[in-house]
Parts: sequence; C-alpha cells; structure tokens
Amino acid sequence: MGSEMGSMLTRRELVVQGSLALASCSPLLRALARQYATTSHCALGAYSTQPLGDLEREVGHRLEIQSKFVAWTEPFRPDPHRSTLIAWDGRRDLARISAGRWDALLRRRARECREHRRRIYLRWAAEFNGEWNPCFGRPRQFVAAWRHIVRVFRAAGANNVRFVWCPFAAPGWRRYYPGDRFVDWVGMDGYNWGTARSWSRWQSFGEIFGPLYADYAGRKPLMICETGCAEVGGDKAAWIRDLGSELAGPFSKVRGLVWFDADKETDWRIGSSAGALAAFRSVIAGPRYS
Repeated sequence: MGSEMGSMLTRRELVVQGSLALASCSPLLRALARQYATTSHCALGAYSTQPLGDLEREVGHRLEIQSKFVAWTEPFRPDPHRSTLIAWDGRRDLARISAGRWDALLRRRARECREHRRRIYLRWAAEFNGEWNPCFGRPRQFVAAWRHIVRVFRAAGANNVRFVWCPFAAPGWRRYYPGDRFVDWVGMDGYNWGTARSWSRWQSFGEIFGPLYADYAGRKPLMICETGCAEVGGDKAAWIRDLGSELAGPFSKVRGLVWFDADKETDWRIGSSAGALAAFRSVIAGPRYS
C-alpha cells in the first residue's frame, strides 16, 4: 500500500528506492533491486464480527484497514484510527443515479468523507458481476452510474477517497469496467468454499484469483477486498500458507489483503481452528506485512 497509506515514506520504501537508484551500477544489483521491489508492502485488513482490536490481538498484528458494509442511504461512519474499506450497496435504479436524481445524497457523503480526512476506499456495488447484485446484467447503466458517482465525489473535493472497482472472481467483469480515469484501485472478491455447499469444491488461491489478477496486474493497484476459506473439504491451514506463497510470488502486485472474518455461510474466520490461526500468523510475519 506504500504511500497510499500516508504521506511519509516508510523505511522499506526508502531502502527500495535506494536500491533501485544503485541498480544502474551492475546487473547483479539490478536483479537484487527487482527482487526486493516485489516485496512491496501489503496492507492487512478485515471485516470482522468481533471488535477489530480483539482480532488484532488474536493474530498478533495491527490491521491497517477496516472493512464495512453500508446500505445506500446509511451514513458511512469510517474508522477514526485506520483506513476504511466501504462496500456501498448498489441499486437497481442506475439511470436515476447517472441522471443526477441522487446527487444530494452523493454530495453529502462526499463532504463527510472529505471532512474525515483519513483514507477511504470506496467500492460501490461490489460484486456487480454476480447475479445476487442489483446491478448485474446491465453493464452500460452500471458504467454510467459509476462515472457519475466518481465525478460528484471529485467535484466535492473528496480527495481522500479511492474508488475501488471490485468484481467477484467469476467470469463477466470486463464489460463493467468504467475506464482507467474512473478507477483508482481494482478489488477482487473470492472465496474457497470447499465442500460447504452441494455445488462447491476445494479451490486453490491461484485458481480463484488468477484470471482477474492477470487482467489488471500492472494496470491498477490491486486489493483483495474479501476472501476466506472453509474448513470442510480440505486443509485450511495449508490453503492459507499457499495464499502467503502466492502473494509473495506470482501475486506480488497485490497491495492489500482483507479477510472476511465471520462464521456466516460457513466458518470463514481466521481462528476457525488452531491450525488456521497459526498458518495466518506465519504468513503475516513475512516481510510484505511489516
């Protein structure tokens, strides 16, 4: 997340920039600089049904991002102590949004965000390519509404808001892309359901996120806005360790990881078992999360 999380360079960023400056001295230094640069900071966050401070004590690590789900007319109430990732509900009346019928609400939310000052990641109508989303099946109307929302927020001076275009890791996202000018970050939602449902099967991290990552890595900053793993159907601890390996290697451009820490459709919690918790702690002890 680097400078997105604040205006001061971290120690890691200073070292990386210095190593890149030295890279012109020799091929060996260039290779070492590239290798180190791939370990760029990955911010940790969570949606949790327990207080975030309790989850921090459980995992032994500070969480930089709090995830929240907010209805269309509900106030945002961002976290005063960390960045907030807000999943703002989509709507069926997309034409009314793009026509300006909701502008009073949009301007009010934009002013509230501007006055909050801390970073807010706003993912409106997340998972728009899923049939459960009210925007599903109407990509043109979605794009028009998305662009209008962004324009209103920017015109209101809500410069601390980053717009996160966030599909579900399932086919059909490209038609909904509103264009690089209107997207600050690309988000990715995806879960390993294991055998928690009759229609589900065990899936690796790479299988879930690979196609979506391939489309946008290097194009926009990437954040995994929702993920989790079931306990049934495989080894959750091994899945979490594999997640860590993927984020340190093939998925190194991911700059934010937000876990869905809830016992809901199945037990997605980090601490659903001692093995899962130990695996998560081992992953976040790595250099990308320091």
